[in-house]
Amino acid sequence: MTPSQRPRAVLTGVFFAFAFGLGLFAGAIPTLMRQTGLDTAGLGLALTLHSAAYVGAMTVGGRLLRRIEVRRLMRWVLVLHALTFVALFAAGSPLALTASLVALGLTAGTVDLAMNTDGTALEREAGRPVLIRMHAAASGAFAIGAISGSVVASQFEALACAGLAVLSIAPVVWALTRIPPRAMAVLGAPSSTDAAVSPSRAHLGLPVLLLGVVLGVCIAAEITAQMWSAQFLAQQGGPNPALAGAGAALFAGCQAIVRSLGDTLRHRFDDHRVITVSLVLAALGFAAVALADGFVSSVLGFALVGVGTACVVPCCFALVAKQAPQRAADALGVASLVAGALRLPTPLCLGFVAATWSDAVAFGGIAGLLAAGVVLVVWMHRRPAPVAAAVSAPGPSR
Repeated sequence: MTPSQRPRAVLTGVFFAFAFGLGLFAGAIPTLMRQTGLDTAGLGLALTLHSAAYVGAMTVGGRLLRRIEVRRLMRWVLVLHALTFVALFAAGSPLALTASLVALGLTAGTVDLAMNTDGTALEREAGRPVLIRMHAAASGAFAIGAISGSVVASQFEALACAGLAVLSIAPVVWALTRIPPRAMAVLGAPSSTDAAVSPSRAHLGLPVLLLGVVLGVCIAAEITAQMWSAQFLAQQGGPNPALAGAGAALFAGCQAIVRSLGDTLRHRFDDHRVITVSLVLAALGFAAVALADGFVSSVLGFALVGVGTACVVPCCFALVAKQAPQRAADALGVASLVAGALRLPTPLCLGFVAATWSDAVAFGGIAGLLAAGVVLVVWMHRRPAPVAAAVSAPGPSR
């Protein structure tokens, strides 16, 4: 492995360990609800507070990265992240579970911003798309974690999942100490392409805000598939309670497969087309879940959601970073704050709608939200520069 490849391998490991732990939680949700006595409405509230902490951490993280070197920050926050999993899976009451989810949101949001900031920097240094491959590792890890969490928590106890989470995080914390720190100018010197960008496109303006909305739509859909599929499938009475995590696992597995091809798709097509087609597929997936009448058809619907959401978030992160190459952390923080306006109320609204009407109505609402995202992306593409240029311009030819 060359010196330039080693940081990419380590960061890919960070993506993997980060998502594996979250997957364990997603798969273990039905067990944790029984363990703590939390009902559906309470789960919606707990996940809303988790999302609020997550969004707040990503927003503040942009300021932290001006003062703390990105890999050092990742290393220390990952240690805290591992400890929050111990508290989460040991929770014995609704209050303890909710408090642990808030703590998990703080650590996860900070790690998320840091690893994507470092990832966009590595992509620029490589001179070719590499970020989606890292997200592919995360999706694969989430799939493994979701089915593992479902099986381990139901067959043994939830606390056993904490051990798996700690064991996945410890090696990447050590690996981060073995690579050199990054310069505080997070993305390095601007390229010749960046030098030609006009000031109106370089400031954190409308393109970043609109991309933040698209991010919010997609992340709201991902949270729904990740955190609500297990309890939905458990209610449907599948062939085995241990398979309740199959929806989240297949969702993330399909994400991983598509993301493994995502950088090739970005190279061949512009990001606008990739995002548009992806959102359409995700909307169709949730519509299929809303109309499903059985376990298998529901799982296949979640799989289509995974295909559709695979490339949206990494494409948006890359586009946001391009808006202000020398202020990538700030730009990602602003976009994440905008995304939070949609992401934050999603679990609470889902819990309310599911309790008042049905899960099918809740999933249908997510399909409608994704359809609105398609309309927004098309509108952005048709606007005059600089917004259209920011969204639809392909990367430099290679």
